[in-house]
Amino acid sequence: MDIVTLSVGDLETNGYLVRDGDHAVVIDPGAEPERFVAGLEQWRCEPAAILLTHGHGDHIGAVAEMRERYPDAPVICHPADAPMLTDPELNLGLHFAVPLSVGAPDRLIEDGDTVAFGALKLRVIHIPGHTPGHVVFLHDGGHVFAGDTLFAGSIGRWDFPGGDGRALIDGIREKLLPLPDDTRVYPGHGPATTIGVEKRINPYLQPDFLKSFGFNGFS
Repeated sequence: MDIVTLSVGDLETNGYLVRDGDHAVVIDPGAEPERFVAGLEQWRCEPAAILLTHGHGDHIGAVAEMRERYPDAPVICHPADAPMLTDPELNLGLHFAVPLSVGAPDRLIEDGDTVAFGALKLRVIHIPGHTPGHVVFLHDGGHVFAGDTLFAGSIGRWDFPGGDGRALIDGIREKLLPLPDDTRVYPGHGPATTIGVEKRINPYLQPDFLKSFGFNGFS
């Protein structure tokens, strides 16, 4: 599988181009659509879909331009975040003084679904907490596109509207940490990491923090 990471926009949001076989997808085109287009042109292909981990403005900012360029590529997200694509208050566009509406999604996905295009197959894992409808995309080859759930040495914020810190940490512990230690994590911001490294050193996943947050009986 081929993966290209593009750090775009003022918040240096990571968007991804992912290709397996003859099919490619775009994940979280947050800004600078020309860079995503250039990457796809290097591969000499058009995207089969535009996948969104969640609906915050820094992850959806280039969706309108991308769907205009590639009208056959459906925009796909979880239903709980679908309203964010058209509401600048919900997607925090107003927070950054950039009102943003990119149109409704073309397809909705739920926890446990698989988005499949030829040889490219990604499993949908719903991990709310940063936003209500946040999902991550897992490739069975050992890659997870984590959005703003798990970072290298940190986790996503939960102080935005719709955030829930306990749900976020529960989701990370129950759905991401059981993955093999060598699973490569591609986050929404910052460098890539692995599940094993984050188990060992991420301060938000260590016993002292978990106890302070009210978790008991963890392993």
